Amino acid sequence: MAETRPRHTLIGRNSWRTVRTILRRIKAKSNSDEKLHSKTIHDVRKGSTPTTTDESANASVAEFTIPTVQTALVVARKGEYEIRHDFPMPIVHEDEIMIRSHYVGLNPIDWKSVDYNFCLPEFPWVTGREMSGVVAKVGSAVRGFKEGDSVWTSTYYKDVRAGCFQEFVVVPSHTVLPIPSNVPFEAAACLGVAALTASMTLWKWLDVPIPHSGVDQEGQWLLIWGGSTVTGQFATQLASLSGIQVITVNSTETKSLSERLGASHVVVRDGKTDEQVVSEILAVTGGRITRAIDLVGPKTAALALDTVSKDEPVSFAPLAMMSGSQTVRDNVVVHTVEMKQFVLDKSNVRYTRELGKLLEAGKIVLPELHLIEGGLHSVQPGLELLKKGNLKGKKLVVRMQ
Repeated sequence: MAETRPRHTLIGRNSWRTVRTILRRIKAKSNSDEKLHSKTIHDVRKGSTPTTTDESANASVAEFTIPTVQTALVVARKGEYEIRHDFPMPIVHEDEIMIRSHYVGLNPIDWKSVDYNFCLPEFPWVTGREMSGVVAKVGSAVRGFKEGDSVWTSTYYKDVRAGCFQEFVVVPSHTVLPIPSNVPFEAAACLGVAALTASMTLWKWLDVPIPHSGVDQEGQWLLIWGGSTVTGQFATQLASLSGIQVITVNSTETKSLSERLGASHVVVRDGKTDEQVVSEILAVTGGRITRAIDLVGPKTAALALDTVSKDEPVSFAPLAMMSGSQTVRDNVVVHTVEMKQFVLDKSNVRYTRELGKLLEAGKIVLPELHLIEGGLHSVQPGLELLKKGNLKGKKLVVRMQ
């Protein structure tokens, strides 16, 4: 990763061994003396005291002057990142909000888009899909927000101003949400992708009733293949709160996680053939699965289709892609979940409002966080760690301030 000026040396402690190994490799490649330091925040759980490790979270925007340029991690050319300290400040239009970034969440789409060269309209470009921060400026038509408010957002890749791997982000006002009082500042950075995807997938596309809406879901089954993924964790809880029986597919290491989050049954995939996993799902559910989400990939999407009802209407969301040649029975509707609709269609804000109510009421258990210090310099090593996988349900978040 190149940089337009010499890097400052960061001294870290308590890093995961894996993170240090990845960082050493990147150091050797870029001839940098940058060190990544990280820590894990454990037990961010339902009913916990609202705390934050960010002492600057309550700082007034008046305490700093908005600069004329900013620092950004850009994709400078195909497959290559650069830190740029003279990146232009984004312009704020009348119905937009500028947010000073404090935390950014890391997601598979962040590294996949760069490795496979998609969702990059031009070079240089700024990626990153979710963050939490403090309102730095509001457009003239914005109501309900003011400078200094603590907020979170989910962004759309086609606007370079909205890429979260920069110090200041500009987004439409309807995509900005206040951080619930019992959600730690750093944990709010995981709401814009996983929590929002789970909410909209269930409530908008799979027609799962919003919790406490009074719609009877007795006997209804939802399959989540990839229950320990952060999206899977949120989906398990939201569906359970709606009265739906949830069955997940997990590793042995994460079985208890999905059980704690409300899964009625967890199928452990370790040491079993695909046929055995499918057979267990069918035996437990009696072939009555009418909704399914796959969070792993085309192979498991095909397996998920083998488990659903053959008689009742079925809604299926392959969130990790499905083969174009996949055979789908007539009773199954495959939904293309487009999260860009949250940005493009203002009416979808109702899903974030409902999510906010559940969070404020302490109904949702937040994922365990692995917090990486070091700001933008630490994003690329963090993405390498994410690419390696086996995070056991933890969410990677980078502290920017």
